[in-house]
Amino acid sequence: MTTLETRRFVVISTAHVSETTAKRLDNTPNKDWPCLGAPYGEYGWFLYAHEENAGVWPDVIPDDLFAVMTWARRQGFDYILFDCDADQVVGLPAFDW
Repeated sequence: MTTLETRRFVVISTAHVSETTAKRLDNTPNKDWPCLGAPYGEYGWFLYAHEENAGVWPDVIPDDLFAVMTWARRQGFDYILFDCDADQVVGLPAFDW
């Protein structure tokens, strides 16, 4: 029997990204995003928690988003589900937009 690979994800509020980053994710086809992921319906985004940032425009992951990815990796998560109805995480920056 094959051992299946598993991954962990965390569900957090979309408030942990800035309005500028949110608009970029919403208005850019996901194939052109600076990170691996996709929209989560109309509720947010499901993103891979990258360990490195390309750092060259347009492939640079915005600082606010990369900070959440770094936090997620430190917590042992591989992916982040940003959901507009999810709770905010104490200690992570939150944006009021």
